[in-house]
Amino acid sequence: MNSVSVQENIENAFEVMRKTYESVDKLLVEMDRQSVECGFVPVIPQFLRQKSDREYQGWFIQSFIKLYQRDSAPPCQSGNGLKNDPIYAVEISFKEEPRMTLCKYVYSTLEHWDKPPSVSEHWFFYWPLYDGDNFTDHELENGVFRTVPNDEKTSEKYGKIQEVISKKIDLLSITSTNIKDRVFDELHRL
Repeated sequence: MNSVSVQENIENAFEVMRKTYESVDKLLVEMDRQSVECGFVPVIPQFLRQKSDREYQGWFIQSFIKLYQRDSAPPCQSGNGLKNDPIYAVEISFKEEPRMTLCKYVYSTLEHWDKPPSVSEHWFFYWPLYDGDNFTDHELENGVFRTVPNDEKTSEKYGKIQEVISKKIDLLSITSTNIKDRVFDELHRL
């Protein structure tokens, strides 16, 4: 391959990445807009992401996690800015095939949390889905999984998490016209 082809390939690869990020931004904005109509509110305005200056794989974002709670849930008495109810998450992932994972994180209470999660606390919601050494998956039905921490220490590390109920769907099947059905109605069913 000559240097012109290599240059064109690099330019094209970065253009695809820019367009992909633009599409993710549009999807996240539309999800936030429709979330309110569907009875959910964003926990924080931003999405959570893993970034690292030390590892080149952390230079670009491959996993976006957006958090929601049910609008009708009661606020925590501690005034920590959270509702005392499960946290729902939508992960958009490009680590393998483009996919979306819909999640419900269940805790006995969120009163002991000091504040809502920050943008950099991506790990706090990511690892319960992917750390097979410390969490165990159980398939329920229709592609829905129940993931539980293997011990109390792991539960404590992740905010006293009790379980995560999740379902993976094809990211490319999501459009602005089916977000309510494919995302928020599905979150209600978890």
